Amino acid sequence: MLARCTKVSLPNGDNFETPLLLPSFSSKGFPDLRKIIKILEEHISGPVLISAYDVHYRLIQKRINFSQQLLFVDSGGYECSSIVDFTNYSIGVYKPKKWNEKLFYKSINGLLEDSVPKVIISYDHPRCRQSLSIQINAASSLFKHFGLKNKFVKEILLKPESKHKEKQLLPIDKITKNISKFESFDIIGLTEKELGNSLIERMINICLIRRALDKNNMPQLIHIFGSLDTMSTPLYFVSGADIFDGLTWLRYSYSDGMTVYQPNYWIKTYSFDEKDYLSKLHSFCDNYSYLRKLSLEMRNFKKTEDFASFGSNGDLFKKIWETCEAKKEGG
Repeated sequence: MLARCTKVSLPNGDNFETPLLLPSFSSKGFPDLRKIIKILEEHISGPVLISAYDVHYRLIQKRINFSQQLLFVDSGGYECSSIVDFTNYSIGVYKPKKWNEKLFYKSINGLLEDSVPKVIISYDHPRCRQSLSIQINAASSLFKHFGLKNKFVKEILLKPESKHKEKQLLPIDKITKNISKFESFDIIGLTEKELGNSLIERMINICLIRRALDKNNMPQLIHIFGSLDTMSTPLYFVSGADIFDGLTWLRYSYSDGMTVYQPNYWIKTYSFDEKDYLSKLHSFCDNYSYLRKLSLEMRNFKKTEDFASFGSNGDLFKKIWETCEAKKEGG
């Protein structure tokens, strides 16, 4: 098993520890984002992920009170895509605003004015597909530009090389063969949906990247975008990933090891006559508490290598990991 717990030093001398379960915030699907954050300021402490797109258009506060320890800043590739991956009858058609690399630079420059430690994630756009070497060079140039004035943690987000529908997956073989080219980055970001066409395939690909890093004595962290739930997060952790983020914690509820439809959780947990918006806010807080508990379970698993650390999901996770190992050995 490739699970790790790592202490990472920040440019200001502070540290953060992995596994890091990172609540994400986005205006896409959450038009009342500023209100949500204002309410949650009393309940959340620690790192979160926001979008440079939302900062630029003032859809999110530039300074978030609960992110003073560490702030992850995504480039806005998700927000500027018109593809809708959520269900909300009140939102209607999602129409993104103008977004490009120039606006991204402007947003990041503004964010780097304060002293809050930050992880800056390389620029990506949903309509842009480039070779792996061009992605690496572009990210390096980006960080050199910002690095002239500021210190921050550098994360490269890797994307598929082709727009072809049959090739919308990351080039894992090319990534592992060129792993030494990632030495200048602190974190390697991978989107869950682009890691493979099945859970086992995604787990195996994370294992391959982690083992390539270990073989080259490279300490880089692996960040899985779009994975923040009760099932996939621990399994990707066992496979060698370190950081996990997503909007699942705002869209669903965590309950007894499962990620469930919010209204069903409300019926089981809260007063039958409570207003929906109050139930939703309560479930956000409950989910955040669950993530902290899950993080402790993952740390305990690293110490014991006992799947019982994951409670009711332990036997299932063990079976899935054994299947993953068998598939790897079988090529």
